[in-house]
Amino acid sequence: MKIHKRDIPGIELFYLPNKKFKTIDFAFVFTNKFVDEELNERQFLTEILTESTQKYRNSEQMSLVCDNLYGIDKACSYNLSGDVGITTVLLRCINEKYLDEEGITDKALNLLIEMIYNPKKNKGLIPLAAVKDQKNQTEQFILSIKQNKTAYAYYEFMKHFTKDFEDKVGIFPRLNHLSKVDNLTVTKVYEKMIKEDRLQIFVSGDFDFEKMDEFFKKHQLKTNVLEGFEYLKNYGKRRDLYEVLERSSNGQTRIYLGYYLDFLPKKNNVIAMKIFDELFGGFEYSRLFVNIREKLQLSYYVYSRYNEDNNLFFVGLETSKNNAKKAISEIDSELKKCQQGEISEELFLQAKTNIIKRIEAKKDSQTAGLIQSIVNFLKYGSEYSEDEMLRDLEIISIDDVLSVIRRISLDTVYIYTNEE
Repeated sequence: MKIHKRDIPGIELFYLPNKKFKTIDFAFVFTNKFVDEELNERQFLTEILTESTQKYRNSEQMSLVCDNLYGIDKACSYNLSGDVGITTVLLRCINEKYLDEEGITDKALNLLIEMIYNPKKNKGLIPLAAVKDQKNQTEQFILSIKQNKTAYAYYEFMKHFTKDFEDKVGIFPRLNHLSKVDNLTVTKVYEKMIKEDRLQIFVSGDFDFEKMDEFFKKHQLKTNVLEGFEYLKNYGKRRDLYEVLERSSNGQTRIYLGYYLDFLPKKNNVIAMKIFDELFGGFEYSRLFVNIREKLQLSYYVYSRYNEDNNLFFVGLETSKNNAKKAISEIDSELKKCQQGEISEELFLQAKTNIIKRIEAKKDSQTAGLIQSIVNFLKYGSEYSEDEMLRDLEIISIDDVLSVIRRISLDTVYIYTNEE
């Protein structure tokens, strides 16, 4: 999508014109230098802000006003990229060009601004009941993790995998801070977000630029321009192999292998890793699935995952206790073979094709395209173009992938097994 920066003093406003869809998408993006002690509050706010406001005091009233505006969709998220915390408040409304009624866009935007800037408060504070509800949900989430062995193993693996930089990658919830969260701490973090975070506003759809400019001028929204953010950061560091063995009373053995990546998540490296992730353990004809699961029958499932936000790569599998060591050895062997150039042209092209299909699928969603455009703009300072991404995929070679994956090395082995 083409991004047009608007020349309005005091605000960073960007338009992404698109005539393909009958909706208009708005995204208010707040960025801050990530602070580990604020993680729980930042996550809680993503739910609290969309539930109620001073004007719409509960979820029923909020749902009713959204329904009356032709089914507005709203969402809020908090995630990290490098050492940057990103709160994104999204709203999608029907384009009034396709309605007999005027003013729907203004009403939708007014609701979005009400959600962000006028949340429900009691005596100047976010309601204690809302905070308690979020804490209860979090405690239920923690309980569900403990009861689900696969989820528990993954959660524990991530804590061990990131133990040297866990306070920098935003694994939610942060249990050592959870007891300290109350409506005062949530309110303080909310006020910090509004007063100190950098605000960038993105609008996507078919609309009149000048009319939209007038709306934002009228509301006089202000932003803080903060410098020194690092969206492309690698917190990992090379260390001796770290092995963890945890025993439970019964069940299958679950294994996670975490890898050190000796490169930054720059655009070309990310594309190469996405292709490798796909061909290594991303689909039913990947190296791990075909060789570890089907041919050697060493696992019930096996997969790889690459997280570009924190530049993390890992493999997960479930197997029998007797096969655990051999499975780890064979996965290590598969990686080494790939690093030595044993990647077939057929598999390489299939991995590319799978990724291309997912990119093309995003063309059918204005919201997905907007989010991808925002991510690309924040990280690389450039516009996101499906066509450009497809061209990048077309020209990347096996040698390009090899140059990246040869900088991968095993870092963490986590085994969750039975006591017998």
